[in-house]
Amino acid sequence: MKFDTAYYENVVVQHCYERLGLGAIDFGLAGMSPDDLRTKWMCHTGARGFAEAVAAGQAATITTGVGLGGPPHAGTLFQLLRAIKLQQQGLDVQIVLGDLDSYNARRTPLEKVRRTAEQYEEFIRLLGFDECLGVLRRQEGRTDVLATAFLLSRHLEDEDFQWAEEDLSGLYRNHGVFDHLNYGMKQATLLMAADFVHLLSEGRHVLVSLGVDEHKYVALARRGAERWGLPADRLSGIYTKMIPGLSGLPKMSKSIPGSGIDASMPADDIRALLTTDTDSAHEDDGSALLQMYACLPDVDGLAYDRAATARRSGDPEWNELRESLVDRVIAMFSLWPK
Repeated sequence: MKFDTAYYENVVVQHCYERLGLGAIDFGLAGMSPDDLRTKWMCHTGARGFAEAVAAGQAATITTGVGLGGPPHAGTLFQLLRAIKLQQQGLDVQIVLGDLDSYNARRTPLEKVRRTAEQYEEFIRLLGFDECLGVLRRQEGRTDVLATAFLLSRHLEDEDFQWAEEDLSGLYRNHGVFDHLNYGMKQATLLMAADFVHLLSEGRHVLVSLGVDEHKYVALARRGAERWGLPADRLSGIYTKMIPGLSGLPKMSKSIPGSGIDASMPADDIRALLTTDTDSAHEDDGSALLQMYACLPDVDGLAYDRAATARRSGDPEWNELRESLVDRVIAMFSLWPK
């Protein structure tokens, strides 16, 4: 599998999603223009309704989550930065740490999961997430959300979980991450869906921000919510491109060794990998460095377009931006508690 323009176009066509920045989006969100949104997300389902609810002052929450398979890699870092950007725009944001997800789906020992959760909590605060304005929480201990998961389970079948496997499942199997969709993985997926549906059950409009490879999780939650009788049309999703992986792998992932950089690596190693990247992809989507640059909170649509043009034309400005990006990534990863 390759996360390129052809893949993104197929996702859009197959699932009837709307592309951002290509005319299908005629709305902004909390001061961000469609062009600004395009730098950080590539498609959505139902996000226009969410934006309208925000503009009308209705109760609305954006939620995202991260797995706890190990120290954050570049994809995780930039997913967190998107959430922080949304909070800085004045939106209500929730970040869920998938501790029970890791415990069930990956069979990670509970004490290790709890220690990793502590590290993520500190890291996210240091990156700039304000818990006075939003929610940073674990799954463990939230009995109300666990109850929602149990109630939701009545409205989902095994076939739904099989259908909702993320697009990288085959790749993960090839790399020995898992060999089949077992009961623990279904439990983890159910709880993830409940993280979304619980907010919906509280009468809120909900926008889930995930990587495009996880787009079916939102569809699964909407499917269960609709069968339950909840207003599933208030549950929407907005999806990011994948940051291309190193060594020819489709994305940077904690689960796939050698695919990218992460916070456990020495700064010199990170610098060496990023500065020696040939950045030879013909399309903008294939450039790991450009897609990382796009995710920085201060990069809007205009800045992205300028950087993309400089990269394609070989302008020295792109080399300067590359060097600055490497410094910033190293600085952010240095915040990870050792």
